[in-house]
Amino acid sequence: MQAAGNDSLRFSGVLNVTGSERYNYKVVVGQEGTKWLGYSVLDESGPNETKSSVTVQFSKEKGGMMLTEKTLLSTKSSEQNFCFVNAAMKMHDLKVLKGYFVGRDKQNKICGNGSIRLNIPANAVVFMKPDGSKDTNATKVVTSFISQDFTVGSAQVAIELWDGGENDHDSLSVSLNGETVAAPFEITSEKHRILLNLKKGQNVVRIKAINEGTKPPNSARISIIDGGAHYAVVSYLKSGQEAKVKLKLKE
Repeated sequence: MQAAGNDSLRFSGVLNVTGSERYNYKVVVGQEGTKWLGYSVLDESGPNETKSSVTVQFSKEKGGMMLTEKTLLSTKSSEQNFCFVNAAMKMHDLKVLKGYFVGRDKQNKICGNGSIRLNIPANAVVFMKPDGSKDTNATKVVTSFISQDFTVGSAQVAIELWDGGENDHDSLSVSLNGETVAAPFEITSEKHRILLNLKKGQNVVRIKAINEGTKPPNSARISIIDGGAHYAVVSYLKSGQEAKVKLKLKE
């Protein structure tokens, strides 16, 4: 496993679990090819100390970092069903990452959520400090504070929304340039398809969480289809929050 050398990046901070406890949380990653791999430690030296493998994606475009726990490496906890952290964070003053996380079990079902805060080591700032470059990661994340921009070539594009985990009665509405194009509907494992007629220049799609279902937060898988091009997005929202996707139609 990577992240043992002097070139590793070491983040430390706290994980606040909604309705539960606050834990110290550490992440150590190193670069392996184009990927950042390593491990996380929850409640280090505590009775629930748990170590998991992680992957990290840095975003200069959005000035932040996304983290995904993959597998359990070791634990002192007596818990049988583990909740793996999936976090999206934004950089503040080049010193700290703040954001949210959702927990998912081995069946990819949501099993918890909360907030996360990590101190940024000096050698990690360069990977997140915006410099005008665009991200090339396959799947983008949108929240109430993280938006995404795409350039499309078709005046009419399709957007598909569905629940990638267990159906828990989340509901969404969708608007385009301030006009409702999909009244509130429940997202399920079946894809809900909407056609969007774009104007020249910038178009703004807003995805609003009507509720959070039985397993917060409101999360949806989203596919934007522009002819033969497909853009993958995932949204994480609290009730009443909106996520924004900007679609620029080429002249």
